[in-house]
Amino acid sequence: MNREDCIAVGSRLFAIFLLITLLRSFLPSMAALRAQHDTTAMAWSLAVLVLGLLICAALWRFPLTVARKLLPVMKEPRADHAMGASTALSVGLTLLGFWTLLTALPDASYWVTIFLLTRREASGYFAWGPEQVGGVISTLLQLVLAVWMIFGSTGLQRLVTRVRYGRDLDSA
Repeated sequence: MNREDCIAVGSRLFAIFLLITLLRSFLPSMAALRAQHDTTAMAWSLAVLVLGLLICAALWRFPLTVARKLLPVMKEPRADHAMGASTALSVGLTLLGFWTLLTALPDASYWVTIFLLTRREASGYFAWGPEQVGGVISTLLQLVLAVWMIFGSTGLQRLVTRVRYGRDLDSA
């Protein structure tokens, strides 16, 4: 299995997990928003669901295209042999980025729902405590880290290699 196949498998696993997470969080969000009679927030939640479903469909239908876009271009095509350490690290970082994104998306949807519910004037006074602010910051940092690991796996790979060996493996 080459590196594109590994990322393609991760892409499809991400699509499945994202679909399950969307369906699990959508119904409680809609129930809470319906109780508040907030049709604007319900429309936004529905738009997020449709966007998530479109992302799921694209990840499921085009996993190799996604893999080719995420992985850096190789200097020369290689045969389907066992992956080297550098390639395995790049694939591993990309898959870890997907996993980090998977764990951050449910938290992000939770904080967006809380924000939409508390911004209404009729909802009464709501003070964001240190736990909520810390949770929002933690979720944002997790999303940033996930995007960095997915799209910046080459730079992160060089950083890990430099810290571990004191040099780039490509320059040796």
